[in-house]
Amino acid sequence: MTRILQTTIAGSLPKPAWLSPPGQLWAPWLLEGDALAEGKRDAVRLVLRDQEHAGLDIVTDGEQTRRHFVTTFIEGLDGVDFEHRRTVRIRNRYDADVPVVVGPVARRGGVFVDDARFLRSATERRVKFTLPGPMTMVDTLYDNHYGSREKLAWAFAEILNEEARAIAAAGVDVVQFDEPAFNVYF
Repeated sequence: MTRILQTTIAGSLPKPAWLSPPGQLWAPWLLEGDALAEGKRDAVRLVLRDQEHAGLDIVTDGEQTRRHFVTTFIEGLDGVDFEHRRTVRIRNRYDADVPVVVGPVARRGGVFVDDARFLRSATERRVKFTLPGPMTMVDTLYDNHYGSREKLAWAFAEILNEEARAIAAAGVDVVQFDEPAFNVYF
C-alpha cells in the first residue's frame, strides 16, 4: 500500500554500546579492523529492523557507520588537516577544536558509497541517506586556504553534489542534506 505521506526519521540513531560509548561527541570505536566493519554493518541491520518494525516507509542507516555526522565525511576529502586543529566558535553556542582547511578541498572517491550500497542491500524498503550541508561543513572547520566561507561552501557544494549522485547511483531513493548551521546565516 502506498501512503500519501511517506514516513521516515530525520537523523541519527544511537549506536549500540558495544560499537561506540554512548553520550560522547566523537566517541571512539570500540572495535578495530574487520570486526569494526562487521560491527558497523550489524548496527545498520539493527536500526533497519527497528525502523521496519515501527512501520517507517523510508528507512535510513541511522548514521551507524559515522563517528560524527560532519567530520566523518570531511575525513574522506583532501585539503583538510586533522592533525593541527584550531579552536572556533560553533553556531555561536560552543568552542571546539576543529580540523583546518589547508588547501583545495577535493573528493578522493566515494566517501559513503559503500555504506549506501550496503544499506540498499539490507532492506526491501525505500532508503534515505543523509549528508551534511555545505554551510554546516564550513561551520565545523577553520579555513586557512580559501579566505572566504562562501568560496569554501561552494567548493563543498560541488563535492556534495558528486557524492549525492554517486549515492543515488548506488540505489538510494532519497538523499537528505542536513543543514543545522542554516540558522547561523539566516
